Amino acid sequence: MNEEKKTDSGKIVLIIAICLRSIGILFGLAYFVFMFFMIGMTIFSIESSRNSNFIKLGEYESRIRRFETGVYSDYDEYSKYFHSGELYEEDFDYNDYFIFEMMYNPCSEIDVKPDHWSIDDDTLFISVTYQKSCRSCRVVYAYYALRIDDDMEFDDYQFEYSVTNPSKKCPYDYVVDKPLISIYPTHDMDVEVKLGNSNLLTTSYPKYEKSWNVFAHTNGDLEYNGRTYYGLYWEGKSHAAKVEKDGFVVKGEDTTKFLEEKLEILGLNEREINEFIIYWLPKMEHNNYNYIRFETREEIDKYMPLEVTPMPDTVIRVYMNFKGLDEKIEVDEQDLEETVRSGYTVVEWGGSEINE
Repeated sequence: MNEEKKTDSGKIVLIIAICLRSIGILFGLAYFVFMFFMIGMTIFSIESSRNSNFIKLGEYESRIRRFETGVYSDYDEYSKYFHSGELYEEDFDYNDYFIFEMMYNPCSEIDVKPDHWSIDDDTLFISVTYQKSCRSCRVVYAYYALRIDDDMEFDDYQFEYSVTNPSKKCPYDYVVDKPLISIYPTHDMDVEVKLGNSNLLTTSYPKYEKSWNVFAHTNGDLEYNGRTYYGLYWEGKSHAAKVEKDGFVVKGEDTTKFLEEKLEILGLNEREINEFIIYWLPKMEHNNYNYIRFETREEIDKYMPLEVTPMPDTVIRVYMNFKGLDEKIEVDEQDLEETVRSGYTVVEWGGSEINE
C-alpha cells in the first residue's frame, strides 16, 4: 500500500515538473516573440524616421560648392560635402546612396519632403509633397540621400511635386515668365540644351524631357521631333525676386524707350528686343512708375543652370524683375555690363513681376 502511494506521489511530482517545464518553455517562447517584435518595431521606427529610405542630410541658405547630384558609394567622397552625422562610414559598407539637392522657398512651400520613389524608362521619379502658403522669403537648399538597392538602375532623375492643400489660394504666385532660348550657330548643327534645375519647371514648349536635342540652323530655326521652332520656351517656379538696393525707377510712359536702350546694352538684337517689349509692355506701361532690375549672370546661373553642347562662343541671359509703383522710390542705379555678340550665340530672356 505504501509503495503504491509513493508511486502515485512520484507520478504527481513528475506531472507537476513537466507542467512547470512546459510553462517555462511557453514563457520563454513568449519572451522571444515579444523581443523579436520589439526589435522589429524599433527597426521599423528607424526606417520610418528615414522617410521610406530618404535621409535628410541638411538644409542650407546657399548651394554646397562643387556638389554634384549622383550615386555615392564611398564615405570619403560623401564626407567632402556633408558633416551632419546622418550617414557613417559603416553605412557605405553595404549600401550606395543617391544624394540629391532640392531648392524651395521655406515660406511659400512648407513641410517639403520626398515621399516615395519609382523607376520608369531608366528615370528615377522622386515624389515630393509640400503644403502651400501665401508668404515668401529666400530659397533654401535641402540635401537628401536615398539608399540604393542592387536592383535600382537608372540614368536620370526627375521630381514630381504634389501639394497637400491644393484648395489653398494666394493673391499671387511667384513665376518666372516666358524665358525663351534662341540658338544662332555659325553653321547648321545638332545642339543639346539642358536646364540644371528642371524640377522647377511648370511649363515648357516643346516639352522638356531630360534635355532638348535640336537641329539648329544659322537663321535661328530649330528642328525638333519633326517640327520647326524659333525658340525653346519654359516657365518655372521663381525664387521670389524682391526690390533690391540697386536697379532703376522708370515712369510707366517711358518703359519702351528704357527697355530698348538697356536690352541693347545687354546684347539682345532688334527681333529679341521687339519680342521682349511686346510681352512685358502691357504689364508695365500703365503703372505710374516701375522698379526694374536685371539679374546678374551669377544670380541667373544659380537659379537655373544652363548647359549647351557644343559650348557657344557667346551666351546671353537676360532676366528682368519689375514692380509697379504708385510713387517714385530711390535706389542706386544698377551698373549694366555691355555684351558683344560674337560667333555661335545662345540667347535667353525672361523675367518676373515682384509681388511683395
